[in-house]
Amino acid sequence: MYQPRNHLFLLAVLALSGLSGCQQDKTETKVENIRPIKTITLKAKTQATEERNFSGLVSPANSSTLSFEVSGKVIEIAVDVGDQVEAGQRLAAIDDEPFKLKVQSAEADFKKAKANFKHSASDYERKSELAVKGYVSASDLDSALAQRDAARNQEAMALSQLNIAKRELRKTVLKAPFGGYISKRLVEPHQEIVSGQELLQLDELEEVDVELMLPENVIGHLKHGDTGIASFPSLQGIHVEGRIDEIGTLAETANTFPVSLRLNQRPDSLYPGMTAEVQLSIDHGEQNEGFLLPASAIVAGVGTGSGRHFVFVYEPQSGTVGKRQVFVAGGQRQMARIGEGLKAGDIVAVAGVSFLSDGMKVRLLDDNRD
Repeated sequence: MYQPRNHLFLLAVLALSGLSGCQQDKTETKVENIRPIKTITLKAKTQATEERNFSGLVSPANSSTLSFEVSGKVIEIAVDVGDQVEAGQRLAAIDDEPFKLKVQSAEADFKKAKANFKHSASDYERKSELAVKGYVSASDLDSALAQRDAARNQEAMALSQLNIAKRELRKTVLKAPFGGYISKRLVEPHQEIVSGQELLQLDELEEVDVELMLPENVIGHLKHGDTGIASFPSLQGIHVEGRIDEIGTLAETANTFPVSLRLNQRPDSLYPGMTAEVQLSIDHGEQNEGFLLPASAIVAGVGTGSGRHFVFVYEPQSGTVGKRQVFVAGGQRQMARIGEGLKAGDIVAVAGVSFLSDGMKVRLLDDNRD
């Protein structure tokens, strides 16, 4: 009777142990491994912009090619390339002796015409008085009137010629129309020149532009006043902001359009002709608006060229994430721009998406508002 009792006791202990083990297994299977996820909550769509770089050349905002308005022999050039000049400063001169002689001749002609008019006017007044008394015929009076009017016209013409001669004499001295720097000198002293022949180039360096040639798919997205950032390969570490000042409407080489960016300031070491790199924000308009998401939120779809990809959107009611197809419309500020598939208020997973699956139970790690 002793051994059977021990055997029954052992069986009871084993049975209880097995029952306890089953209960532990059932308890462990009820504990779910809920993955924490990092999310952002989408707000309003952002306007589609794209940062692009273009090469250009620095040029003076105000530049003028200077020339004489009269022909003659150059007797003086008072400046050289690189000289800084002030407005009104004497730059060059041509031989003024022939022009002085023309002034003297014009003055003599004017004096003669003036005296002739005075005599004709007096003769007409005298004959007018005699005509009243009947001593001068009507035809003689008309002739005196015609001579007086012709003399008046001759005097006016002589005065015009005198003024022209004086003006040409003044134009024998070339003065700076504005302050700046001499960038070109094309004529030497004692050289015969003709009116309009290029002599000097004067650049105003207080303001400078960067001249760009932009493709046709960009020009329509720019407007006057848009900002850009200019940097210069020869001037390390210098960046200058500017605004678009001119936009050409006629295509030039390779179907590109001229655009001028006026810099807000000119560094001392920056000169016309230097190379510049300009970063412009291209606004693609409302039709390309979208939500900005980090690349870590995107699950690449098959055939990436189509722009069809996926994101995981958190569903607060069920505590799960759902896989949603989206259209990636481009990039902006190192972020992906989602053009279709999302709406304001969506809570999107932005990290660890490769470990998520459609319908997976998750909990929010944090919630950074976009």
